[in-house]
Amino acid sequence: MRKTLLLASLLLLLIVMLMLEKGSNPQWGKYQSEYFTEQVSKLQVELGTENDEAKVKQIQQEIVSYQGRKPEIVNLVLPNGKVERCQTCHLGIEEISKSHPSNTFGCAVCHGGNPLSLDEATAHAQMYGGGHPGSLQTASLSCGGTAANGVACHSGNHESGKNLVDSVKTSIMTTKAGELSVVRMTFGLDKTKEVPGLTKGQVAYLYPNPLQGRANEGQFQQNCLNQCHQSGGELPVPLSQGTPTASSNRLEEGVPQSKNTSTGNDKIQANGCEACHVLVNPTHTYTGNDTAIKDNTSGRGMVHNLTTQIPYTQCNQCHNQGSHDPLKMEFSARPDMVKVERDWTAGDLTWSDRLSDYYLPGELFARCEVSLDCIDCHTRQNVMGDGEFYTSQHDAVHIQCLDCHGTKEKLPLTKKVEKPEDLMFEENITNPQFPELKTGDEILMTAKGEELPFLRHNGDTWIQTSRVTGKSFNIPLVLGSSCEQTADEQGADSCHKCHTGSVHPSE
Repeated sequence: MRKTLLLASLLLLLIVMLMLEKGSNPQWGKYQSEYFTEQVSKLQVELGTENDEAKVKQIQQEIVSYQGRKPEIVNLVLPNGKVERCQTCHLGIEEISKSHPSNTFGCAVCHGGNPLSLDEATAHAQMYGGGHPGSLQTASLSCGGTAANGVACHSGNHESGKNLVDSVKTSIMTTKAGELSVVRMTFGLDKTKEVPGLTKGQVAYLYPNPLQGRANEGQFQQNCLNQCHQSGGELPVPLSQGTPTASSNRLEEGVPQSKNTSTGNDKIQANGCEACHVLVNPTHTYTGNDTAIKDNTSGRGMVHNLTTQIPYTQCNQCHNQGSHDPLKMEFSARPDMVKVERDWTAGDLTWSDRLSDYYLPGELFARCEVSLDCIDCHTRQNVMGDGEFYTSQHDAVHIQCLDCHGTKEKLPLTKKVEKPEDLMFEENITNPQFPELKTGDEILMTAKGEELPFLRHNGDTWIQTSRVTGKSFNIPLVLGSSCEQTADEQGADSCHKCHTGSVHPSE
């Protein structure tokens, strides 16, 4: 009995000592100390390359300041009076975006969780999307919620163009209805592109018996319909990380769960809103200044930042990595994928890099498509949906070559800007490359009536500004040119017959 009592007392004493140790040296304090040390190291490197005397003095003062700082609880008071302590741990985290300032929005409005807690497990409990608030399964709570200042975000607005959380769920990238439709037609299951029973609000990867019980139905569900950043399925991974795979795991509610079996690490790919608006590197690892999340865990953006300056390399993490065989239901990686990934990591600097990496070998493309980025041609409604349900990519496309270049008989459609409260003026907040816009200016319009504010007409000048780089391009017009297209040849497919750019370098 005495030995038992002694052991119990020693165990209790050990627990008390551990609790006191944890209380005197909390995890958030360690994160802050690591951040201070890292900033000192960076400043010392900068100091060694600086020659300006005033700048040297400033850097030295900053170093002394960081060396003297002690960990402390950071309280962020929002406009509604609520307090958040997330930055106590995430001290070095980047500002999410110019249009979502943390001192106005805070963190919980997007991420959920318990923002007053300083315990990691408690603070992160009930986070939207398990740390991926842009996931389409939780986007209505995060991106579609209400800001701390009472303003509705991307859902519930009077202007339908602002309700992107609602419209993106009808996007053909989200539903994959086109993929389901074309394969079913290939197998002779449907006579038209309309899929029986598939309606607005449904997604193809949950469609029951997509091939009506044929032998390769399981492969079709797993390797094709499930392999999508919008549904949470596994994406093709670069060859340097292993063989591209698709996950067969699904969550209880029917949402695919991704696992990167080639590396053994969880690879919950950024999906939904994050797939486009949070830029990644080939390994999907964080490279920013927040010491609390620098653990090389895959499935994260490079930095904690939202952007509308989306380069083609972001799109190519899903597209143009290879091809799917509709008969074998298998994915084949493009043979030059290692070079594509290497260029992606180094940054594409030359036309030849873009030419070789942009599209899959064998595809047709015009020079303008390679000079620009995907987001320069694929419009807002084209990418994020227009509220309509489509079962073919052709029907879902919002823009054709004629929308920018016109035809032999007509100039491109334009619209004069009349009201300063028009939705297009918000581009100035979300994209620093947006050229100055004022009432009276003339912008281009698609045949479907969608505004193209990065394309302008002024007298004899027709200009497009890149959403990514801000570079301006002159738009050549078909009217008055030697083009011989006929009235029934107005689409991109017809234009590509002549305007094929250069032959793909791999061919």
